[in-house]
Amino acid sequence: MTTLRSLALSLCFIGACTQGAGSGDAGPKPAEKPPAPPATPAEPALPGAEKLLADSVEAMGGAAKFDALRSYYAESQLSMGGLGLTGVAKTWWRGGDFYNETEMPGVGQMKVGSLGGKAWADDPINGPRALGGKESEQAAWSATLCLAHEWKRHFKTAETTGVKEVDGKKLAEITLTSALGDKVVMRIDMASKLPVSQSFTQVNPMGELPATVTFEDFRKVDGVTIAFKQVVDASLTKAVSTTTKVELNAPVEEAKFAMPGADKPVTPGALVDAAKIDPTKPAEPEKDVARTDGKKGAKVKAPKPDSP
Repeated sequence: MTTLRSLALSLCFIGACTQGAGSGDAGPKPAEKPPAPPATPAEPALPGAEKLLADSVEAMGGAAKFDALRSYYAESQLSMGGLGLTGVAKTWWRGGDFYNETEMPGVGQMKVGSLGGKAWADDPINGPRALGGKESEQAAWSATLCLAHEWKRHFKTAETTGVKEVDGKKLAEITLTSALGDKVVMRIDMASKLPVSQSFTQVNPMGELPATVTFEDFRKVDGVTIAFKQVVDASLTKAVSTTTKVELNAPVEEAKFAMPGADKPVTPGALVDAAKIDPTKPAEPEKDVARTDGKKGAKVKAPKPDSP
């Protein structure tokens, strides 16, 4: 497909070559070199990604404010208008550890949390499970209050990949790339330096789904600027999250961050899938236990050792 810019340069070249052609003196004329095409204007250099991210942090309150943030608690109303579903989400966060629960009538309760870098989820379809790979990465950065400030914790590189004009605003696009190659495209308003949206491919047990989150209704809370409205466009449907309560440096319950059951000791010989507790551990194999009824090869729980 030919771009308008390439087409314009072609037209300029043709016009320059045909200028002055007419019915001049008869007879041959010395051959002349065709005029050189106009020089292609150099593309303006893209602004540096780290500078843009730092400017965005400053516009949202400043690095010092976010460095002083130890925890937060937030509540939001959820609406999926196309499906007629509504719900309530609550999030507790502290120094990278977090817990979120979403209650949606007709769907059930969905939970996701992380403690010490071990992320987990629990929902009515898949049940409790440890998260790994890109899904774990996404769970971690999605809970941060200001991704522009925390990007180095969750991503390896940041690169400005374009500047576009959308609805009269000039937006810089910054591509963040994680250790596992996952990418998030952040868009920052060049005038206000506030984040406008971010796009990524959501990883989940049922596959991958492209999504774009748009940030709206910015308000200040204790000197920190927060988007109180987020519109999630996941292609198949849209969801709107409206924040109703935010408490910075709020007390949080540490017990909420750990995966349910992760603190329970595993009985020797019990048939427990350790991968559900810690994805770095393999599942415990079933054991063949001899039986007194003459059946061979029965897979049963190993008997508990007698108490001393």
